[in-house]
Amino acid sequence: MKNLPIILVALFLSTLSLETTAQISVDLETGGVFVNKNDVSSSWKNSWSELNGLDGTLFSFPKAFDNPIKPLLRLRASYSFGKDQRHFISFLAAPLQYRCVGTFQDTVIFNSKLYTPGSPVEGFYKFSGYRLTYRYLIAHSLKFKFGLGLTLNLRDAEFSLNQGGQYERNFNRGVVPLVNTYLNYSFTKKLGLLVDGDVFYIDKTGGAIDYLTGLNYTVNPKLSLKLGYRFFSGVGSEAGNVYNKLFVSSAVIGGIVSF
Repeated sequence: MKNLPIILVALFLSTLSLETTAQISVDLETGGVFVNKNDVSSSWKNSWSELNGLDGTLFSFPKAFDNPIKPLLRLRASYSFGKDQRHFISFLAAPLQYRCVGTFQDTVIFNSKLYTPGSPVEGFYKFSGYRLTYRYLIAHSLKFKFGLGLTLNLRDAEFSLNQGGQYERNFNRGVVPLVNTYLNYSFTKKLGLLVDGDVFYIDKTGGAIDYLTGLNYTVNPKLSLKLGYRFFSGVGSEAGNVYNKLFVSSAVIGGIVSF
């Protein structure tokens, strides 16, 4: 009988191991990005949408510069564990940057420097994110899964102008908390609806939303495919005394490989 506690602990651990599973997966997403809106200024807007400061005028990247569809590439590595793999931890690299060339129709003030109309201007824009997410599946069944979590997003943002050797640049880096949600509804054993993304919103001067809505198809237990529409919208003000309002839309295709 003196070995009974050891036997009971062993039985408990064996039961726990039967109920607990873990899985590593890699999620690759690609497609095309179209910049619908990208307004920037080296001055900032307050909560009443008034542009403050005299060192910058508001201009639009899509209107002033060439605006072709740009490539999209996002990579996520994740680890699911616990009973029914309800716990989910992931790291996502979501780079977004592009260069463009165009001309201004009117004089633009950027960092207190004048950029004249009619002469070629090279622009650069970056709003990349690197996100660490923890999520828990609140609802879990064969047909319906819903999860809620928290994301810490390392924002790497920059925009610059170069005209005739006159180069000015603004950049901002920082960590922003986001709310993560996940929904997967299965129409059949293989085909389902997928809604997945992060959101954070304060008021007119700050916030971000990044969501994918589409279909996912399970090829086998180790591979699933997805096809859908992703949109990203962000507003940033009073951070580094700059203003930026962005909206981009993407047609995406991707795959998730599990190990």
